[in-house]
Amino acid sequence: MPISVRGTLVVTRKRGRKGEFNIGDLCTEIGEFEVKDALIEEFEPGKYTGEFVIKWIEPDSFSWRGKVFVKVRANVEAIYIDEADETPDAAHTALPPEPDPADPTPPRDERAATVEAVDQGSPSAARRPRVAPADEPAPDDQALFGAELYPLLEQRQAMKLDPTIDRMQFRQQRDRLKALGYTFDVKSQTWSSDVPV
Repeated sequence: MPISVRGTLVVTRKRGRKGEFNIGDLCTEIGEFEVKDALIEEFEPGKYTGEFVIKWIEPDSFSWRGKVFVKVRANVEAIYIDEADETPDAAHTALPPEPDPADPTPPRDERAATVEAVDQGSPSAARRPRVAPADEPAPDDQALFGAELYPLLEQRQAMKLDPTIDRMQFRQQRDRLKALGYTFDVKSQTWSSDVPV
């Protein structure tokens, strides 16, 4: 049975073999948890305060450089943000790298070598959307977004992505929206564009 708790989620961006991904540390009155759900892939690094609906809690572990890290992981079903501070937390950059949730669990002898260093990119550059030039070849947006979202994309209307789809497709959708000049509103969890059709 899901529970709803108030808390603060600190989102950090990491880099793995399949590109960038987000990890969250959720601090609530019932404890501190790691969050690796696709739901936070759209968020920029920073601190988010609000209401979190937790579906389940379980231990999670990984090894890195000969050490085993065990964390308590929460599966977050829904997030309702009250306040957002999209400034990366400098204290989290020194933490060991995390395995990408989209990666399958590697064989035991390969686990330490699968994750690269933490992305140290500029936070202001990460938030600034890059508008695709007109001569840049467009990927197959219809296949990427599907019949439901593609018409909204064509009309440059606001849209909400579905985090329950394949995680890699979800990241591709997020990255494509950023490339097209869309911005993510963390409170409504929707993407919108100021670029005319």
